[in-house]
Amino acid sequence: MEYLNHKEIASVNIFDLRLSEGELMVFESCIDYVIRNCDEKILYSLTGCESIDELKDYQKEVKAIIMKYVRKEYLPYNYNG
Repeated sequence: MEYLNHKEIASVNIFDLRLSEGELMVFESCIDYVIRNCDEKILYSLTGCESIDELKDYQKEVKAIIMKYVRKEYLPYNYNG
């Protein structure tokens, strides 16, 4: 991962990062693990998300990027279908 830039917009830091496809898949897999294995009671302390649905939305965005830009022959089985 490479940091490129950031800026603060309405008290939120927005980051420009350069990530490899492998790094994106690790992030998506970690989100998936939390969704499948962690109680919603501890979700905020782990992720800052208020609900599982919020975390699922982030996962969906990361997965969409992976599915759109990573060559299909390089995707692990869990991204098929």
